[in-house]
Amino acid sequence: MKEVFLCLLIIATFQSRSQNLVPHWKFQTGETVQASPISDKTAVYVGSENGNFYAIDLETGKERWRFESGRSIQAPAVLIGETVFFEAGNVFYSLNKSTGKEVWSQDPKLKYRGFEFEGKKYNYKIDRYDFKRSVPIVHQGVIYIGTGGGKLYGLNAKNGKIILEIESDGFSPIRSSPMIDSGKLFFGDWEGMIYCYDLDKEDFTWKKKTYRYKKPYGTFGGVVSEFALFNGLLYFGARNQTLNVLSVGTGEKVWTFTDPGMGWIVGDPVIYNDTLYIGGSDNYTMYAFEPNLGHTHWVAKRNKNINTKPVVTERWVIYSSGNGSDVDDKGEVVMVDRSSGNFIARYETPKGLFSSPFLVEDRLVFGSHDGNVYCLAVENE
Repeated sequence: MKEVFLCLLIIATFQSRSQNLVPHWKFQTGETVQASPISDKTAVYVGSENGNFYAIDLETGKERWRFESGRSIQAPAVLIGETVFFEAGNVFYSLNKSTGKEVWSQDPKLKYRGFEFEGKKYNYKIDRYDFKRSVPIVHQGVIYIGTGGGKLYGLNAKNGKIILEIESDGFSPIRSSPMIDSGKLFFGDWEGMIYCYDLDKEDFTWKKKTYRYKKPYGTFGGVVSEFALFNGLLYFGARNQTLNVLSVGTGEKVWTFTDPGMGWIVGDPVIYNDTLYIGGSDNYTMYAFEPNLGHTHWVAKRNKNINTKPVVTERWVIYSSGNGSDVDDKGEVVMVDRSSGNFIARYETPKGLFSSPFLVEDRLVFGSHDGNVYCLAVENE
């Protein structure tokens, strides 16, 4: 009898916990949604690879408006006051967030890039694993964003005028997201180079290659993530098996972590309560590190590639994942306990997830390769 009661208790506990991620609505765009959504607590803003940029009501999931750019949208947007800014096929747009009307657009005439795999053309992709895009940031009225053409731009947020243009070495594509701290602009490129650019002096303070040996294969080494800054250290993800942590002042390595399975540690880092959280790709692992010395607090392993940025709260770490080799394979959103990494809940989608989740109050929104934007209610146990 005790064994039966214990079994029932385990089942009931699992069922209760599995209700933490409850479907609220989904919105079909008609094409892959690789871009990560953002929200202003009333609407969700996100683009699709069909070239449409959408405002979706957060509560109902109904379309408020759409803007047809005619170019594939794969990058996240950013809200700036009453406008929303995004990149579509190397062209920049600013829209009125209430009406969807264009405020300005800027076409820097970057060279077109595309990738073909098994007879299918992937617009604006460099290879089949090119799931990341530069996330724009806004600093003192200037929008900073990297591009696949090997240039990082600073745009006047009010009129779109280009006021800064920085080239990577050899025009290497810039998929990493820029970060600014104390007048220094940081970004990385497709060849594994990290740049520190002084905005006042208009020159590079330092550059640092994240690996010294010859590429073992063509897709290796690209710095493709956002950056995190903590105690004078710079954290980022790249297409290699080593998590490098650099000194902000000099670019020198402070500590490293190498995945024994040689899987890319390619997710976007988050620092929360003195802990570093970052996802790995081929190792299917979410890590929690002590950020100063790199000691591992815990690892949470599943069976999908993690290319995205986790949502971290006081109680949870929530992340999306998918099969990078087969994007039509199922994807999943996973919730684990923040202090231990123990599994709590999951939500499965028909196709892979390479769009980072965005948490707004008790709503979790993300895009999928099945063309849907999903909204889940995150309910307390």
